[in-house]
Parts: sequence; structure tokens; C-alpha cells
Amino acid sequence: MVFLRLIRMEKYMRNRYLAGLLITLIGWSCTHEPFEPASSQFPSEVATIFSSNCAISGCHVGDSPPENLNLSSWDRAFQGSDFGAIVIPYAPNWSHLFQHTNTYSDLGVQAEPRMPPSGDALGRDQVLTIREWIEAGAVDKTGTYRWALQETRSDDKLFSLCAGSDLIAVTDLETNLIMRFVEVGQLEGVNESPHYIALSPDNRFMYVTLLQGSLVEKYRTDTYERVGRVEVGESPALIEVDPLGNYLIISHWNATNSTPKLSLLDANTLEILNQVRGSAELLSFGHGMATNSDFSLLYVVANEGNYYAKYAVDPSGLQEIDKILIDPEASPFAQATRAYQPYHSLLSPDGSKLFISCSATNEVRVFNTASDQLITTIPTGEFPRLMAYDSQENRLFVACAKEENFSEQGSMRGCVSVIDAVGLSKIREIYRLGHRPHGIGISKDRRLLFVSSENNGNGNEDPPHHFIEGLAGTPGKYNVVDLQTLGLLREEETEIGVFPNALVVID
Repeated sequence: MVFLRLIRMEKYMRNRYLAGLLITLIGWSCTHEPFEPASSQFPSEVATIFSSNCAISGCHVGDSPPENLNLSSWDRAFQGSDFGAIVIPYAPNWSHLFQHTNTYSDLGVQAEPRMPPSGDALGRDQVLTIREWIEAGAVDKTGTYRWALQETRSDDKLFSLCAGSDLIAVTDLETNLIMRFVEVGQLEGVNESPHYIALSPDNRFMYVTLLQGSLVEKYRTDTYERVGRVEVGESPALIEVDPLGNYLIISHWNATNSTPKLSLLDANTLEILNQVRGSAELLSFGHGMATNSDFSLLYVVANEGNYYAKYAVDPSGLQEIDKILIDPEASPFAQATRAYQPYHSLLSPDGSKLFISCSATNEVRVFNTASDQLITTIPTGEFPRLMAYDSQENRLFVACAKEENFSEQGSMRGCVSVIDAVGLSKIREIYRLGHRPHGIGISKDRRLLFVSSENNGNGNEDPPHHFIEGLAGTPGKYNVVDLQTLGLLREEETEIGVFPNALVVID
């Protein structure tokens, strides 16, 4: 462990040294005349700041600027840098352009290296001008908003929950740039921990649970407007959506007597239609769920029990049919032993097999849905969490948060296990997907796999590409995998909010 920490410290110090060297070189070279701001398309006050301090020959201008960040024009700024978006409209504290130019702790988040790298820092009024410009949408001098077209559509987007920040990060799939951070929850200064996100069948709406609260919320996927909110009771966890878009089922991750274990909602109005209540033994920390094609049968795993439960579903309610042992050899099945910790469940496209990730035993268990018999057990990386099914290639991808492989990724923990969902065997692991992978989703049209990493815990956090002060925790990250080659699409990770833990993709 000491050896791993030394390596992590060496990596951090090396990054700080390179950043310092970069500052020195930039400071030496940024001595030329500013570019003419009139053609920049920035609003005039913003243009004056950038043209005098940033878009200077040898700095953030030209064909090969530092970190591929060009600030000579509004269009070029919105092309981002090697590390993704630098301006996120309405979110200055999440915009690198503000973080690095802000030297006033009372104005918001700060990051190193501070810019400009030589001479005087920007004045307070200049920093306020940048912050207010971003807060107002970072429009150009004609009032054009960069992502206006995307906010008329419900496609080509990645939505990543950030549980430690109470945010949804919205990414444009075409450019791989974050367009917006959407705030969720209702309690000021209290982390309500968005836990899971699901889409309506027509992709027009997204539903979000807040695990440390009691809310289910509904948002538009084009404009991100919240259109509904309902109190469902303690610890709403995962979501299943009716294929016709009429109903939602919510699992509740709690063991408190007489509190909801499952909630059935009207998906349009968010009205509570029925709730399963009872003792802890009725459903011990319900979590992962799967429903059959006509939404008449629900499978839900007991995260701290040795079983999954089956429920009949109809508009009038949810009726338990049976409990099936995760391990047929173990007993008693209703006891919260934490021996398996079943976390997530998925049905095969034909509904014949139920896949259950078991975090405590590092495996996926596969059941025959016709007989409820265990077919096989498939080993995975350590601590499997959420899964995604690639129906085109019949592969199951499993995010495993704690896998260790020093030769592949140093002190970072985690991998994605790839499973042949027909032959029921493990194909391989994918590494270098960030520290503690958790969220996972597939772009079917683009043939891409998106994986978000918590980047939290074990003392092995992957540092952000620049040191940042003022956030609630280390920024999480997401990576993109090419489904054809199973290789990383790009080496640089994209930073998002704190503790990302679930995501969905709309092609």
C-alpha cells in the first residue's frame, strides 16, 4: 500500500512539475501583440479580456496552442481542449476557463495553473465579467447560444448522474463535449444523491431517483426542464419503465419497517398508484430490477439478501409471486446475510435469461426464467455494479469498481468485464477506464460504450488534470470504448461532477 501511494505521489508531483514547466514556457513566449478582438465573436468586454491576456501569439491561439485550447474566437473556444469542454454555459464553477482565471476565492472555484501565467492576474472586475458571461449562457456578441440546436432535440446525448454534486452532466455525442449541468433535488445545501436515471420509451423524458432523499423527478431530454416531482418515501433506488411509457416501478434501498419497498407510479403524472410496504424481511434492501417485455412480471434483487423476488405487475398494484435463492445451497434465503450483495439485474432480449451482478462474490449469476434455475456462474472483476447489454453482439458489459491490476493501470482500481451472453463465458477485461467504474451505457448507433468512474475512495483517486480547489470532492470522469475493437476511443478522460454513478445514452 505504501508503494502504491508513493507511485501515486510521484505521478502527482510529475504532473505538477510539467504544469509548472508549461507555465514557464508560456510565460516566456506570451510577449507578443494581442489579436484583434473585433473578429472574435465574443461579446466586447469578454473579447477585450481574452485578446489582451489569452489569445496572444505563443499562447492560446494558432494551430498548436497549449493543451489544444484556442481562445482567438468564440467558435474556437467552444471546440474545447485536450480535456474536453472549457466553457459550460450557466456553470462557471464547472468551466475550466473560469476556474483557471479566478484568483478570488470568494468568487468561486479555483484551479491551477492560474492564468495568465505571467504578469498580473486578472482584476476582480475582469473575473466577474467572465463569470457573469458564463452564468448568462456564454453567448456570442449576437446573442447566439452554442447548444441551441441540441436543446430542440432529444437525441445524440449522454446523461451522466453525479451523485456527489446533485447534477446531471449532459454531453453532446457528436463533439464529446459537456453542454450543460442540470441541477436536481430540492434541498439547498443538502446532498440528495441522484442514484439512477432511466428514459421514457420515446426518449423525450428522463426519470431520476434521489437515494438520500425521497424524490423521483422527471425532466425533458431536449430542454432539460423539470416537468414533475413526487415524494415516494425513503431511499428510492432503481427504476424500471413500462415499454409503452405508462408506468414506472421504483425500488427502495432501505430496511426500515413499514416504509415502501417498491413503488408503482403513473409515468405521465408521477402519481403513486401502489406501494409494497412491510418489514425488512419482505424485501431486504431492494435494488436491481428487470421487467419482461409486456411489463407483467418484475424481478427485483435483495441487495442484502440471498434471493431475488418475482412480482406480478398490473395497474392496480404489485403482487409477490415467489422468492428464488441466489445460491440454491444457502439458507435461509430471506436472511440479510450480505454474502452475495446482488446489485443489478438484466434480462436477455428474448427474456429467457436473468443476469444478476453479485458484488460480494465477484460474479454474474445467470438464471433460466422459465424454471428459475441457476444456469451458471460467471466470474467478473472485483465488485461488479451496473451492467449494459449489447444486443447487436450479444455481449454483457459489467462495471467492476475494485479490480486490481497494477501492470495495466497502476494504483487505479476497476475494470469492465466483457461476457459472451450466449456462450455464458467471460471474454476479457477492459482496463484504464478511470478509478472505480460504476456507470455504464451503450450508444447502439455509434457502437460506443460509455463508462463513468466514481474516482473516490481507497486513496487512489485519479487527480484531475489540474489541481482544483472548492469542489465537494474529486471530479469523476468518463471514458469511451470502441465496441468494435474494445479499445479506448481517446486516451484523455472527460471530467464531470463528483461521484458519477449512472448514465444513459440517447442515439
